[in-house]
Amino acid sequence: MKSIFLLFVALLLFSCNQTNDKELSVKQAVYHQALKNNDYNVAAQAVYDMLAMQPNATHWRDSLALIYVQQKSYRQAIKVSQQQLADDPDDTLMVKIQALSYKSLNEPKNALEAYEKLYPLTQDVYHLYEIASLQYNMTRLQECMQTARKILAHPAVEKATVSLAFNRHNQTVSLKAAVLNLQGVVAKDLDKKQEAKGFFEQALALNPDFELAKGNLEAM
Repeated sequence: MKSIFLLFVALLLFSCNQTNDKELSVKQAVYHQALKNNDYNVAAQAVYDMLAMQPNATHWRDSLALIYVQQKSYRQAIKVSQQQLADDPDDTLMVKIQALSYKSLNEPKNALEAYEKLYPLTQDVYHLYEIASLQYNMTRLQECMQTARKILAHPAVEKATVSLAFNRHNQTVSLKAAVLNLQGVVAKDLDKKQEAKGFFEQALALNPDFELAKGNLEAM
């Protein structure tokens, strides 16, 4: 009698697992189809359903955070990233999502903290540039100048480029020239006019058509 009962329990569990696997497979299909159709609300709901079935499947949290970023729902993206970072403080993707989200929400203090945590994880020169830009916007001029020097010493700076806005259009210039221009602006704000002029001239020596640096030099 006992063996029959155990067999019944085993069959019931097997049936439940099959049902769960089938339901999970359907949810995954819904998720992928929704992404193909750019229906992010349906994709997010499918992810929530799968997380309810697989609470420890952290890759679905990654997907959910990315969906929220795609929707520009930055508060929700931050919430998801905080949950993930509580389990893994060095989750690079989640720190990157926080940095991008706080920057998009125009919260420079939080964005700077996120980028300062992100850069040691990635050693990405662009993340260092974001730190310098945020420091300048927060009038932390001496720190900005120190970060600028770190960028210029970075091995990837020589080949890197960046897009900058000037007179309602964007111009792509070398990152090195952009950083020299930034140093010029900082020096000008610190009332170091000759030093500022030198930085602008160095930026133009690298990119002679660099409109922002030209404008800054002319304004001197």
